[in-house]
Amino acid sequence: MRWAWIIALVGLVGAPAQAQLRAADGLAALREGDAVTARAIWQHLAERGDVLAQYNLGVLALRDGTDALRWFTLAAEAGHLPAQTALAGLLADAGDWDGAARWYAAAAGQGDAGSAHSLGLLHDRGLLGDAARGQAARWFRQAADAGHIDAQFALGAVLAEADDPAATEWFARAAEAGHTEAQFNLGRALFETDPEAARMWYRRAGLAGFGAASHNLALMHARGQGGRESFQAALTWALVAQEQGFVQAATLSGALLDVMTAQAEQAARTAAAACLTQSDDCPE
Repeated sequence: MRWAWIIALVGLVGAPAQAQLRAADGLAALREGDAVTARAIWQHLAERGDVLAQYNLGVLALRDGTDALRWFTLAAEAGHLPAQTALAGLLADAGDWDGAARWYAAAAGQGDAGSAHSLGLLHDRGLLGDAARGQAARWFRQAADAGHIDAQFALGAVLAEADDPAATEWFARAAEAGHTEAQFNLGRALFETDPEAARMWYRRAGLAGFGAASHNLALMHARGQGGRESFQAALTWALVAQEQGFVQAATLSGALLDVMTAQAEQAARTAAAACLTQSDDCPE
């Protein structure tokens, strides 16, 4: 679980004007490349309980491998949201799943969707114990309701595993937002009831480089599912899938080549080469 570090640009609400000014001076020094001065300013403030300075010191400490954990913990315990997410990320990277979960939960409690998603992942992967896996959907849902695309897909996956038809709705939300794996899974979910829509979603995922989707689309073309039958289009997508790393597509390509003319084969190979560089050239 990775996270980006951002030096805060604003002072804490209600902090003394002098503290805000000094914190701003530290930021100005850092922008000039003077980390020593920035550290000295923030150290002075942090030791007096300035939460923003504590967080900024934590960010500086990440650069030189010093006591980032200490400063992030102080700021996190004071309720500083970026410090809570930073601390959770540090603990997760160190394999302290319980500690990470504590701070992801704290940040999620303040409405941070990314933290709710990360906490869901810890639960879903069994990192907090098998008994806790059932809580993954709760956290994924919180993040998904807030518009977190990865969480929408993750919630769909959890629901699909439980054969809950609501999975399709969440796959659809993430798919509409451009989540490639959600597009693939939405294609799978719609295959029986709406093969035309399934074909469309497989195509979108295939255009984004998802080899399994390209392969499934090739199968649909070969069988005439969701549209007309076309061995040439099927071979085109099977070849695309192979180029995208889906090696199982070679079996389909071989079967198609056994029943196609040399002319149709060449046309499919030409189309596949064009499709890999220009999506407008990919068969519908």
